[in-house]
Amino acid sequence: MRDRFTAEDVRAALERVGQEALGYADRLRELDAASGDGDLGVTMTIGWNAVRATLPSLPRDDIGALLAQTGMSFNKAAASTFGVLLATALMRAGRELKGASEVGLPETIKAFEAATQGVRERGKAEVGDKTMLDALAPAIEALRRVQGEGQPLAAALDAAAQAAAEGARATAGKTPKFGRASWLGPRAAEVQDPGATAVALMLRSLADFARG
Repeated sequence: MRDRFTAEDVRAALERVGQEALGYADRLRELDAASGDGDLGVTMTIGWNAVRATLPSLPRDDIGALLAQTGMSFNKAAASTFGVLLATALMRAGRELKGASEVGLPETIKAFEAATQGVRERGKAEVGDKTMLDALAPAIEALRRVQGEGQPLAAALDAAAQAAAEGARATAGKTPKFGRASWLGPRAAEVQDPGATAVALMLRSLADFARG
């Protein structure tokens, strides 16, 4: 179980997240089709395939630059609302970790906080609006709680992934306030938010990587 990530660990984690995203793309497509335009699965597939193709050429010793350029690569290949928000999250996290060659739990929490604030500002949304924030916010709370318990980074990420999944599930039954989903009213309210679900699934991949 990892207690710290080197830049190469982060690169390998991103590769795993991107690879596993292909396995749940259809699930995201189905959720998005029920509450939006159904393209999130395609966005994830195209975006993460582009990231995986560019990872070998991205910065090798600077975690911040690696995250920021990952976000830009994803959005360049799969420009969309989700792509912009994910890119914003990764770029804000990258700014927080600029120049770092290794990070532990304190730095990870700061990166998640910066990413979440970036999504909040760019999307003009708040927790409870049925967006990816509904997965990110509980994930951060879990990271802080586990830090207070003195547990390692891997345990904190596992708790964060669980909290994000619970947050995503809790969006079912809520009326969305943004995007095409907001036009569909009750129909969109029936299903959990696809963006929050995508965040939860990506965090699960990251947590599984950290556990080894």
